[in-house]
Amino acid sequence: MTPPMTRPKGLNHVAYVTLNTGETKRFYTEVLGMKLVGHAQEDTVGSTGESMKFLHTFFEMDDGSCIAFFEIEGLDKDHHDTPLPRWAAHFAMSVESMEELEAAHKRLLDEGIEVRGVIDHEGTWNSIYFFDPNGVRLELTYQSRELDENDAKSARAAVDEWVKEHPKTRR
Repeated sequence: MTPPMTRPKGLNHVAYVTLNTGETKRFYTEVLGMKLVGHAQEDTVGSTGESMKFLHTFFEMDDGSCIAFFEIEGLDKDHHDTPLPRWAAHFAMSVESMEELEAAHKRLLDEGIEVRGVIDHEGTWNSIYFFDPNGVRLELTYQSRELDENDAKSARAAVDEWVKEHPKTRR
């Protein structure tokens, strides 16, 4: 049996599609204070070989991880038309304190952005939720305590129970 792979070191980037790179840049740099740190621009998708012109931009957070966007030439429809609930797919970013979370909440409201929260999750995370100009759901969260083995044990039990109640055929 092949041993499991080494656990990833951390997040490099998560990528989404944008229909407006300019508005995306403004939002991530001016509203959220992130840095535009890199890009790739090609006529062919390296991972598939498809002929498709795109611009791939990277916005860096304090820890060096990024949220990235593809603007794809000729794509002009909303890519969020899926059967998934809009709340399910989201990108969560950490903040250092409740004060920082509350300041971000105010900043977003001042920008005219609709914000949901502050929501207390399990007494561990306090979060706010909002959408970027591309319809990507974002979360800013303050984690008030480190997760420990008791949390992991509880998570394993919850997963086991869920799987038992919601059996699926393995694909």
